[in-house]
Amino acid sequence: MVYKLRHTVRRGETYYYNRRVPKGVAEAFGCTLVRVNLGRDEDKAEKTASALSSKLDALWAADNVLPVDVQRLAHSLSPKSMDLAACLEQYLALRDICERPVRLAVAALLDICGNKDIAQYTRAEARQLVQALLEKGNKSATVRRRIQSLHAVFEFGFHEQEEDKRNPFARLNIPHEGKDASSRAVFSSEQLAALYIEALASGKDTRLVLPILGETGARLAEVVGLRWEDVCLGEAVMRITPHPLRRLKTRNSEREVPLIGAALEAMHMLQERAGKEAYVFPRWKKETGFVATHASNTLNKYLSKTYGDLTCHCFRHTMRDRLRDVGAPLELIDNIGGWSSVGGVGTRYGRGFNLERKREYLEQVKICQPTPIGM
Repeated sequence: MVYKLRHTVRRGETYYYNRRVPKGVAEAFGCTLVRVNLGRDEDKAEKTASALSSKLDALWAADNVLPVDVQRLAHSLSPKSMDLAACLEQYLALRDICERPVRLAVAALLDICGNKDIAQYTRAEARQLVQALLEKGNKSATVRRRIQSLHAVFEFGFHEQEEDKRNPFARLNIPHEGKDASSRAVFSSEQLAALYIEALASGKDTRLVLPILGETGARLAEVVGLRWEDVCLGEAVMRITPHPLRRLKTRNSEREVPLIGAALEAMHMLQERAGKEAYVFPRWKKETGFVATHASNTLNKYLSKTYGDLTCHCFRHTMRDRLRDVGAPLELIDNIGGWSSVGGVGTRYGRGFNLERKREYLEQVKICQPTPIGM
């Protein structure tokens, strides 16, 4: 049976490329007939046949026609398959991003559909994943983040394979999206003051991280992964910058944040016992990186005993509210917390707010200045 592509026939379930060599070049080319097994996958057979036809046309049109290994040529032109697991690793290797959200999204899809060529995943399977995530109790915002991660991975894979295929995770609807959203609770000033006093009195590194989170608005992973070279107590500042054991969430995450009040006091206490240790919180350091999830579980368990549903991440929301209440510019708030600015393209120009300007507003929202140790 002859198919829509020229020079392509099928025998049984197998496709073949079948083409006569032009008489004028047959002797130089070394044969009169090109016959190649294209396999049983129709889509791949068509792509290989099309590429092979173009290549042969060019070879035969050359001034000096030479013989080639047609089988090897066809193999080199055949589209290479890429399964989801391999696609994920290639995607992450080329992007300086936080890996965990992407790995969680891919793992969820693998649990449902298994690992296969990315071109074989369907829209129905994408919808199946959405339903499964919702049934597990994930909020629609979480589901949307998983879908966005998968969309990016598949776009990368299709581009690498030169696959002209619609992304199964494009424009995917999530039932009742946004209606399950709830505002995250924040700490009161009284709660923060009590929490800081208790943490500083304990002297435990697992407690001292809390004032640093509360008075900087930094992410837990950013603080847990600090190196002492990132901290300058003389200038009362910490520099949040990527290093081999801790990536940052976004480009906006790299920044300098002043240390004031309880955060500065906690950092002094930590340095006094650091010795030659290179990291501020070595407890949570592993060979592959910092285990911020372990830190989160430990700290949130401690917080829940007194503060109910409030978690470490609530410090960030609290800091945003505190800065907003004293009239801090939105761009400065975003810069302190490492948020992506919503102010438009112009906010990315220039050097932004200097350290003293940030310190000025953080001093205005400072909770308390604990009594120095030993007094």
